[in-house]
Amino acid sequence: MDALILCGGFATRLEPITLFVPKPLLPIGGKPILDHIIENVERQGIGRIVLSTNRKFGDQFEYWIGNWKASGLDGKISLITEPTMHDGEKFGAIKGINYAIERAGFADDLLVIAGDNYFSFDLGRLIGAYRKTGKPTIAVHNIKSVEGATRFGVVEMDGDIVKGFEEKPQHPKSTYISTGIYALPKETLGRFSEYVSDGNNPDAPGYFLQWLIKKEKIYGVVYNEDWHDIGTVDTYREVFEKHLHMGLGSSSDE
Repeated sequence: MDALILCGGFATRLEPITLFVPKPLLPIGGKPILDHIIENVERQGIGRIVLSTNRKFGDQFEYWIGNWKASGLDGKISLITEPTMHDGEKFGAIKGINYAIERAGFADDLLVIAGDNYFSFDLGRLIGAYRKTGKPTIAVHNIKSVEGATRFGVVEMDGDIVKGFEEKPQHPKSTYISTGIYALPKETLGRFSEYVSDGNNPDAPGYFLQWLIKKEKIYGVVYNEDWHDIGTVDTYREVFEKHLHMGLGSSSDE
């Protein structure tokens, strides 16, 4: 299994911070969000790791990759750069995934992860569940708030099967939300090109899942551990300060 980490957004809701630093490289707990993701991915025995980003932040990710190569991942992490410089040119998540798939030439199953995710759960359970069925499997988080669920893609579950999906509904049917983490069989990767070619919404992944569920059975793995979409300054401040206090607490206890 290979991994694709999505870092192509411009994060306008976090400006002015993200005018200069891409969201996946913002620090939490003393290191970039992306470091947390890579460490989790590495524990799963993943093959290739491909980052997709935009031309504005390409140099920063190249530098970041250089540091990881120096730590022993030489040749394992690579970068695909979309020809976009600002939010008005952005591809959108689904078109960006398709762009990366076409250029990376993935020949194996694929783990797709949104690069602005901060989560404490281990990806091993998702990958293990996926390998039992060989079907598209998504990581689901129980946000435990109907109001909170309105900001995300809401998942309806029947056991471990995804029965329905709705992007940012006004009246959510559950408190289960998609985390932007998917384990996909290689046979499903061509669906992205099919979806984009049909003129569907190229942005929020939820629209792709709504479309895909009509064509393939999708499974879900529910996690109750911490998960955060670092989408706003307030969310970033909350998670940053939480880990700052955790660090101060641990050092004072020693």
